[in-house]
Amino acid sequence: MSEDGNARGHEDARLETGEGDAALRRRLRRGGAAIILVGLAAAAIAYRTAAPDDDRLLIARLNNTKSYEYQMEVMGGKANILASELKDWFLGLWRGRTLGRTLAAISLGGGLACFYVAHRLAHVEKRRRDGRRAGARPAPGGS
Repeated sequence: MSEDGNARGHEDARLETGEGDAALRRRLRRGGAAIILVGLAAAAIAYRTAAPDDDRLLIARLNNTKSYEYQMEVMGGKANILASELKDWFLGLWRGRTLGRTLAAISLGGGLACFYVAHRLAHVEKRRRDGRRAGARPAPGGS
């Protein structure tokens, strides 16, 4: 038997015992924890070192006058106003103290996504084990 055949046999044995899934779940959990810890630390630093948003609020007030909105509507319609507000909101996420909040939300979302995938892998592995005990046939196409 070739070396490739031995590697496949070893991989099949790891899959049957669940070692590969357990290692992957462990890496996902550790990665999720690292993402949350590093992300929240970066968010805290960004929040604490950011300047107050006073200047940005003043500019936003100047741009949101009735005459400005009317000119925007004349030039591009209501969709132009909506697009401008959406753009201002999105760009505002990456400035000042809002950057700290954005980093915190992204890191929490990424870390929780890692935990969720690890949790789902545990359920898949449990179903796979229960199916083997019950004498279920392997899925078509599998060897």
